[in-house]
Amino acid sequence: MSGTLLIGYDVEGLIEGSRWVRAYSDPESVTQVFLARVEEVHYRYKVPCTLFVLGQVLEKNVGHFQKLNGNSMFDIQQHTYSHIRLKTIVQECNNPGKVFKGGVKVFKADALQDIAKDVRKASSLLKRYLNVNCLGLAGPNGYYRGLSDKPEVLQILQDVGIRFIRTYARNEHDWQPVSLDTQPFWYKPQGFPEILELPAQDWQDCIYREIHGWKNTEGYLSHLKLSLDYVVTHDLTWSVCFHDFASIRDDPKMDIICGLIDYARKKHVRIMSCEEYYQENK
Repeated sequence: MSGTLLIGYDVEGLIEGSRWVRAYSDPESVTQVFLARVEEVHYRYKVPCTLFVLGQVLEKNVGHFQKLNGNSMFDIQQHTYSHIRLKTIVQECNNPGKVFKGGVKVFKADALQDIAKDVRKASSLLKRYLNVNCLGLAGPNGYYRGLSDKPEVLQILQDVGIRFIRTYARNEHDWQPVSLDTQPFWYKPQGFPEILELPAQDWQDCIYREIHGWKNTEGYLSHLKLSLDYVVTHDLTWSVCFHDFASIRDDPKMDIICGLIDYARKKHVRIMSCEEYYQENK
């Protein structure tokens, strides 16, 4: 038994109004600082990863992404153009405290015509600036069961050329964590057998660290190692969700990511990009 680890980063900068903005003295530079560091880390380890890039962020940092695009360690896909929501979220935080309040919050999906325009624009920018034929998309915020109940959105994605997605990133409470037993699946019952879902299991980094303390980097790494132990024992695929702004916050050298990679190698876990995994399984 070994398991498979898919390292994926949502590269979205700091969206206006985000709760994370206040922690950074220079929010505009966050993505550039991250890109420089993530290039060094993945080049040094010779470990692939996927960057799910927001179209708006690509436009502001074209030269930086063009530099990365020549590095075989980086699989570049999209995170929509403007962080548009693909599906309504009915969030029930079941571990309320000082950080996240309890109760039910509803975040409505955007209109289908706006989703189609937004996703198409992101793919066109990747083609224009990086000559990338975009096959992958990470759904902003994430959703319970991914797009299993949204065939109309799957149709939009298929028409644009998307063939693998990471949209299943919340549990039955539209919250965290997603069980590691939730494994990749094809949307065949919905009529889209060519689209593969790669669930973002466990906790998204920014939410876990906000709850447990951003400076508690060792605690977060210990949690990731325990999750990886479960993946190894049960020979699972884990599509872990990191963010550009969270990966460098109180961890400027990205020691958390380095520690996870070291541990994965020790456990003989395969580390792949999302497109590599899709191509292997299609």
